[in-house]
Amino acid sequence: MLSDKPQLHQYVLLVLLGAIWGSSFFLIKITLESVSPVTLTAFRLLFASIVLSGLVWVLGKRFPRDLQTWRYYALIGVTGNILPFVLISWGELHIDSGLAAILMAVVPLTALVIAHFWTEDEKMSLPKVIGTVTGFGGVVLLVGPEALKGLGDSVLGQLAVAFASFCYGASSVFARKVGLVKQDPIVNGAAILLCASLMALPMAFIVEDPMSLEPSLLSFGALLMLSIVSTAIAYIILYYLLGAVGANFTALNNYLVPVFGMVWGFLFLSESYDTQAFVALGVILLGIIITQIKGAVYKRLGSRFVMNGKRGEEA
Repeated sequence: MLSDKPQLHQYVLLVLLGAIWGSSFFLIKITLESVSPVTLTAFRLLFASIVLSGLVWVLGKRFPRDLQTWRYYALIGVTGNILPFVLISWGELHIDSGLAAILMAVVPLTALVIAHFWTEDEKMSLPKVIGTVTGFGGVVLLVGPEALKGLGDSVLGQLAVAFASFCYGASSVFARKVGLVKQDPIVNGAAILLCASLMALPMAFIVEDPMSLEPSLLSFGALLMLSIVSTAIAYIILYYLLGAVGANFTALNNYLVPVFGMVWGFLFLSESYDTQAFVALGVILLGIIITQIKGAVYKRLGSRFVMNGKRGEEA
């Protein structure tokens, strides 16, 4: 059963998840300088699965033993890891990171629609729709509407990132629908990443030639960061939030991703931002707040608006 209202620590974890994944696009760009997309995906999954599997062993936890659960893990390994990781890595070779951020912001919209039809406790509501659309508008404003001018320049690259965002949204809702989120989040992350890495590694050796690559020290460091922080640690947070507060709330981290992309750019690349960026941040936060308005509160506000309107007519 989902929590009626996210707690403070869950908001903190949502922000932390956005901060972690906000660095992913930057790290992927660095890794791609000397590592090819499928190989990047395969070793990112492998290193992350080793970290989480080791954690499962150290903490004395156990993997599920039923075949059906492992089938679900394998399916999410493909749809929530291999496909989006490869598509994003390949897509970033052909489109700007700003446009990629906008396309990835489709995840909350995807999760909102799919959760409405696939779950019983995450139905669509007017505040959720308004808040989700507002958040998306904030992302466009943050990245800059001019980024949308790139639409059509590299259609395949854009479709790759857009489909990756659909995969993320769908796999998150699917995990809730089949009950995987009731499992320990560390076990879930380790099992899914293990399945994904076992499938991705052979693919890398078939499609590319990993042994012939000569990754730079910087690219290898970025790959380790992607594996340990952006994948292993992020997965623990992701599956905790999915089980505690649902797919719709968790998907909102995708609106924070470009925000933290801006923060990391300011801290590490000495980038500067104008007033529009801070206005956009306010719009994104407003969108997240609106999505958390419960139906009863919305109806109460609506009824007050109607009553005030009638009083105005009588006057």
